[in-house]
Amino acid sequence: MAPESSHGPWATVDSHPGNTSSPALSAHRPCPICDALATRPVLAMDGVQLYTDSASVPKRLDFRYVQCTACWCLYMNPALTDYGVSVLFDEADQSYGAIEGRPDEQIRWLDERALLESGSVVLDVGCYDAQFLAHLADDIVKVGVDIDPNAIERGRARLAGQDAELITGDFETFATSHAPDTIVMYHVLEHLARPRQALARLRSLAHAGTRLVVEVPIVERGVTNDVVGFYSIHHMTSFSRQSLRNCLARSGWEPLEWHEQEDYNGCRVLATPTAPASAVTGDANDFEATLATLTAWNEAATAVGRRLSAIDSARCLVWGAGVHTEMLYQRTTLFQRTPTREYVIVDNDLRKQGKTWRGISILAPAELRELGPLAGIPLVVSSYQHQAAMSSEAQSLGVAARDIVELYDEISVH
Repeated sequence: MAPESSHGPWATVDSHPGNTSSPALSAHRPCPICDALATRPVLAMDGVQLYTDSASVPKRLDFRYVQCTACWCLYMNPALTDYGVSVLFDEADQSYGAIEGRPDEQIRWLDERALLESGSVVLDVGCYDAQFLAHLADDIVKVGVDIDPNAIERGRARLAGQDAELITGDFETFATSHAPDTIVMYHVLEHLARPRQALARLRSLAHAGTRLVVEVPIVERGVTNDVVGFYSIHHMTSFSRQSLRNCLARSGWEPLEWHEQEDYNGCRVLATPTAPASAVTGDANDFEATLATLTAWNEAATAVGRRLSAIDSARCLVWGAGVHTEMLYQRTTLFQRTPTREYVIVDNDLRKQGKTWRGISILAPAELRELGPLAGIPLVVSSYQHQAAMSSEAQSLGVAARDIVELYDEISVH
C-alpha cells in the first residue's frame, strides 16, 4: 500500500508543476515526412505527466501538436526522445497489445492474399510479447523486433521450441539473419519519432518479393467522444491518408492495396518495394479533418466535465491511473474544482500499485476493502475502452452501482 497520511491513503491532489519539459524527455524535430521546419500550432497542454510520481526521474513535459505547413502532416513536437519513450513504456506496457480477436482477423486477411505460405519468413515490427506471431502456423519462420526487452523475454518464452527469432532493438537499425517475405507493422508507425527512417530500414531488409503490411489510425476517422481524443501522448505522428502515402513513398514502398477497417480506426496498406520518392504531395483537406478531430476532442471534454461537475463529495475514488486520468486532470475541473477533496486511485497494474499519481495513493483493487465503509463515496471510472469491465469489478468489490460514475454512454473502438 502507498504511504499513508493522517487520513490513511486519502490525499488531496498535488498541483505542483514538478519536473516539467525536461530536455531528456523530449526534443524538437523537423516534419517526420518532408523535413520542413515551418508549422502551425494544433494543440497544447502543459505539464502532462507520464504516469506515476517520481522524485528523481523527470516525468512531466509540455505536450504540443503541430501541423506541417508544407505537407500538412500532423505530429507531436517536441517529440519524446528514446529516453522519454523508455520512461513511458516503463509503466505503460500493459496498455499495449492486440485487441482480443484481432490477430485472428489479421491472419485471415494475410492468408487471403497468400502472404503466409509454408516456410515463409514473417517479420512483426513492434511485436511486443509475440502474441501475433504465436497465432501463426508452426511452419512459418517467425521474426519479431521490439524496443521493450521485458516484452521480448516474455515472447521468447511463448515461442520456445519454435523456429523463431525475437530481437530487442531500434526499428531504424535492427538486423536479422532472415530475409523477410512478409513484414507486418500493426499500430506501431504512429508511435515513432522517425517513421520514415523505420520504413526505410524495412526496405533495406526486403527482397523484390517482400510485402509490407502497415496499419495506423488516420485523422479522417479520428472523431471520438473519448476525452483522451485522437492526439494521444503515445502517438508522435498522426497520419492522414495522404501523409501515410507520403511516408511510404519517401521510404521506398508503393501501395498495392488500401483497406480501412469498418469496426475501428485502422487504415491497413499492403505495399511492395520501390524506389524512394524525393518529393511529397500535401492535401489541404487534412486541415479540415484536423479541425473535426479537435472539435470532437473539445466536445468530449465538455461532456465528461459536465458529468464530473455533479460530484459533490468530500472524498472521491478514481479507478485508473493511466493517461485517461491525466486527461481528466488536464481537461476537466475534477481535481481543481474542490481543492480540499481527498482521493484514492485504484489500478490493476502491478507497476503502479503502491506508488502515487500527483500525490494521490494508487491501491490494488482488493485494498478497497481496507478503506472502510464506501457507501456514498463516488467512484469515477477513468477509462474509455475498459469502462464496463472496471465498473463491474468495482461492484464485485462492494461499491454500490449508484456510487459509480461512468463517463460515456457510447464506446467505440478507435
